[in-house]
Amino acid sequence: MTHQPLIPFEPAQARTRHDGWTARRQIAFIEALAECGIVDEACRRVGMSDTAAYALRRRPCGEHFRRAWDAAIEYSEHRGYEAARDRMIHGVARPVFYKGEQVGEWRHFDERLTIYMLSRQNRRLAHRIGPRPPGIEEDYVEDPATVLDSEIEEIAEYAPQEDGNLPEDWFGEECA
Repeated sequence: MTHQPLIPFEPAQARTRHDGWTARRQIAFIEALAECGIVDEACRRVGMSDTAAYALRRRPCGEHFRRAWDAAIEYSEHRGYEAARDRMIHGVARPVFYKGEQVGEWRHFDERLTIYMLSRQNRRLAHRIGPRPPGIEEDYVEDPATVLDSEIEEIAEYAPQEDGNLPEDWFGEECA
């Protein structure tokens, strides 16, 4: 059974050197880059320098390598999005200390991250929905992207301020 590369491409035909960019090393680099999303780390994993990687990327024979590189970066962005989504939903554990010893932890939820993630979702929804079909009245069908955008603005209005304090009207009139 042969190994199928994550991002198939035709490796650049560089000069044959045992310590150079062999086809196998190029494929391993692209797979490492797709996994980690960081050029320097992917180069370390395959035993090459980032200078050599960028040089191969710039060479005319490196066109396929360059395209695979770009595809690997795009593929790796999904992992970063998932990590941010996890922090948005579950928060980040912050330790609580008493007399120099850790006695517990609390969850920190970054509202700016939540606003960013919702706005990103809003852009994806708007792109997926596209323009309104002709003959549909503006007030008849409410575009989900528009609804989400107004929700984001409302959340942003009530988000904690930079100093960490909540706005004065956070709890509404009935709680005052």
